Amino acid sequence: MQAFFRQRGHKDAQWRQAVKAQNLDSVTQLASLSDAELISTDPSIPGATHQMELSRRLKVAIRELTGETVAARKSSERVGRLLILLTAVLVALTVVLAVK
Repeated sequence: MQAFFRQRGHKDAQWRQAVKAQNLDSVTQLASLSDAELISTDPSIPGATHQMELSRRLKVAIRELTGETVAARKSSERVGRLLILLTAVLVALTVVLAVK
């Protein structure tokens, strides 16, 4: 009886390990697809991994876009300050020339 339960436990552990390996392989395959391939594919067995990979890629894209937007805003602020400084210098030079 103990041998039966030991054997059953061993088979159960092997099955869980096989399922874990299959899930990991599925995620790896999804990650290797291009965005267009991932969007256009319809999983044969409905599962959360397909949607999770789409969501993960969307989050990454949003994070990158946010970073680019912040960088562009900072750059435009620097250019704006430079234009103000150059305008002030131009006004000062104009006043100096007008006085002479």
